[in-house]
Amino acid sequence: MRRQVYQIRLTLILLVTLLSACGEVPKHWDPQGYTVKRGDTLYSIAWRYEKDFRQIAQVNNISPPYAIYPGQRLRLQPADKDGTTSDEIRPQVLTEPETGQVVVIEKPEQEAVVISANVKRKKPTHVTVQKNETLYGIAQREGYSHHQLARWNHLRSPYALKPGQRLRLSPTTNSLGGQSTSVATVKPVTSPLRRSPQVNVIKHAPPVIASTSKKNLPVKVDRWYWPVKGRVVKTYKANEPSRKGIGITGKLGQSVKAAAAGTVVYSGNGLINYGNLVIIKHSHSFLSAYAYNQSLLVKEGDTVKRGQSIAKMGKLDLKPQLHFEIRRNGKPVNPLRYLPGS
Repeated sequence: MRRQVYQIRLTLILLVTLLSACGEVPKHWDPQGYTVKRGDTLYSIAWRYEKDFRQIAQVNNISPPYAIYPGQRLRLQPADKDGTTSDEIRPQVLTEPETGQVVVIEKPEQEAVVISANVKRKKPTHVTVQKNETLYGIAQREGYSHHQLARWNHLRSPYALKPGQRLRLSPTTNSLGGQSTSVATVKPVTSPLRRSPQVNVIKHAPPVIASTSKKNLPVKVDRWYWPVKGRVVKTYKANEPSRKGIGITGKLGQSVKAAAAGTVVYSGNGLINYGNLVIIKHSHSFLSAYAYNQSLLVKEGDTVKRGQSIAKMGKLDLKPQLHFEIRRNGKPVNPLRYLPGS
């Protein structure tokens, strides 16, 4: 009996050690679904789950420019034969991004469809500022964040407005990195939130996704470029979570360059165990990632050229190092198969 208990404890210790070593399984990991957080993009979510962003978009009926919003629940697996998923048969627990209040949505899919069928009004593309109106008030009323309205209208803090001023309510082509100038392609779906003793219906939070235009995306990448000059100290190994890419040493603050031309689809530090991260989409199939940077020089939606500086090298394991990955259709591949002279 004691021997069995010892074996069980040893197994648990080994399992915890393996998970902590690979650093790829965060708390509350759910392979069936994901609740969008502030700063997420469809590409960063797909990267986290090693999926093609187009698969997640298709499963959730999301069209270009792939707009998502904080609190939105995304399915990561296609529906079963009967058309249901595990997310559809259980209550959905979300946190409001602005207030942090926890709310519960009962049967989100069925009820949301009924509500969206009754609300089919087209969102306005512009709004005229009235007397005593503020950017914060307009953003809250229209269902966006004041940061989005400021970016779309080139406003700077303290965001002073004048009566009669005309404000955009959708991103420009450049801010999306594509040709679409409106987020109206995504069907507005609202969900009833249960707050005792009454039920309120709220609008979607603002879209947070940059996209790339299909017409501007090549089918393949003709030529790759080394992101930094240095020695490869960590190589790719299939099916090993801690070796999804390669590690290249260099100098702290050294320029990190785009391995191929493309569009920045993620720039931030919201992905666990990637630090300051840049993800670039190069073609319909290929993306590359540059992790553990000291600082980032590009933002989502930026178009970059091959060899353009996109970040400054940071540290990994207390040494200056870049973690570099290439993924094809969402799956990690060996970068040394594509980089020249490898």
